[in-house]
Amino acid sequence: MRGPKKLLALIGTLVLVGAMLMPVAVFGDTTDTATGTFSNNNVPSIDYVQLWNTSGPAEVTAMTPQVEYDARVKVTDADLKTDLTTIVVKVWYDADGGTPTSGEFDAISAGDAQTAIIITWTEGATFVLTEETGSSWVLGTCVAPEDLTGYFQFKFTVGKVATEAATANGWQIAARVTDDSAQTAWNYDAQGSTMAWYGEISGVSGTVDWGTVNPGMDFAEGGSSEEALGVTINYISNGAFDEKVKSDASWTGGSGATLDADGSCTNANEFALKADDSGTLASAVLVDATGVAIDDTGALTEEVGHDAAANALWLKLASTFSKATYSGTITYIIADGS
Repeated sequence: MRGPKKLLALIGTLVLVGAMLMPVAVFGDTTDTATGTFSNNNVPSIDYVQLWNTSGPAEVTAMTPQVEYDARVKVTDADLKTDLTTIVVKVWYDADGGTPTSGEFDAISAGDAQTAIIITWTEGATFVLTEETGSSWVLGTCVAPEDLTGYFQFKFTVGKVATEAATANGWQIAARVTDDSAQTAWNYDAQGSTMAWYGEISGVSGTVDWGTVNPGMDFAEGGSSEEALGVTINYISNGAFDEKVKSDASWTGGSGATLDADGSCTNANEFALKADDSGTLASAVLVDATGVAIDDTGALTEEVGHDAAANALWLKLASTFSKATYSGTITYIIADGS
């Protein structure tokens, strides 16, 4: 009985070996490749914006029309100066006098003789001033540094009618830099600047000749007492201004003539003058030797200024006057009206 059992065990072993030798299919991932690449560009920054006086030089917080200044801009860029494309400097009047914002900066798109200029540096060291046509703002000799260890100098002369401002931040100076990846940075001069009053007068010339007049002549509309100035006076100002007139206290000729500022002319050889810018005696004022306002309503003008064409003068004489020809200087003045 033991023989058959051994045979079965041997057959089972053979079947197992046969199963291990059968082919087996193997399944797994397949691969392919792609190339990864990127470039890096550092964002530029503006370290400072400062206003300097080119005649000093020294950092300043007050500007005056028709004076040259230097807006200095220090830029940092790890990719060096060649990475920069533009630097834009804007100088503008800020009516609220508060801290400037980048939004205010970006909103200025054009120059205005009274309120703003734009100076743009482009790669290649070119500087361009954007100002209103006919403006007296002038671009100076600007400087781009050889590398970013130095600073950019945006030089400009302030226009005649740059709006007067007494507050420290009445005028703002700021800059924006852009690199060749269109990344930007913005900064401003935290001190800001005031703007001094400016006035200019022109057109006064020639002689006002009353001819031969009689002692005791009083002020009168028309007739011998009144003489038109005969010229148009032009006033240019960046703020409120007064039109003034004054006369020499003494006029030469004969034994001399004395200006009487109160208009009474009670003493011999005293004379008085009245002046007006509308040719109307009723609104004329007595002239003195220091300057009296004939119009105190002047305001900020355009570059072409304000014309006054109807100026007239009236003469009054004391009842006793030596016969002679008298002459003196009558001066027209533009004065700060604020």
